[in-house]
Amino acid sequence: MFEGCVEIRNHYSDYLDGSCDPQARKSIRFHLDYCGSCRQELEAWETMHGDLRGMQRLQVPPELALRLRVGVSRAAHRKWFASLRVWLDDVLQPVLLPASGGVLAAVICFCLIMGSLAVPVSKTPDVPLGSPTPPSVIELAPIDFNTPDAPVIVVVPVDAGGRPMRYRVLSGATTPELLRQLDRVIYFSKFRSATWYGQPTDGQFVLSLRRITVRG
Repeated sequence: MFEGCVEIRNHYSDYLDGSCDPQARKSIRFHLDYCGSCRQELEAWETMHGDLRGMQRLQVPPELALRLRVGVSRAAHRKWFASLRVWLDDVLQPVLLPASGGVLAAVICFCLIMGSLAVPVSKTPDVPLGSPTPPSVIELAPIDFNTPDAPVIVVVPVDAGGRPMRYRVLSGATTPELLRQLDRVIYFSKFRSATWYGQPTDGQFVLSLRRITVRG
């Protein structure tokens, strides 16, 4: 029944008091027949047990007995309340959990419905989705050159990121100096990309440069 000496010795008190069940007592006796160490330990227990029985019993003062009874009564009262709380938890928890879950699900559904009905506020101007918009200039670099009498017309491809790509001159006299000036003007300007159905896309921007003469 028992597996080792430690487990046997844990039952010495019950064995000496005669409160062991017959099967445990039989197992302890069988073990003691073959284990001298446990027999010596049992003899020490028997000596201590006899000394305790031979001690004079002291009478508990009435005041101490009253305090002990009060303490036991309070402990039993607290235990009764603890048992009642556990019983209420066991009874109400199966009812409250589905109810709480239903309320939570209703709140989540309500928030999702209201969120889908809410119209988002946008600070960007409304753009008709069905019509494309061409590229536009956000900021043009300073122009510090004079063109001939005829205007110079330049086509500037602008990608979806608003970056100008390699341009080409459609009309007008072109010189190496003019082309260098055009490089500085176009590649240092800021463009807004074209859109198609509200999405940025590639486009072309037409730039016309004409000489302006101011006479004083």
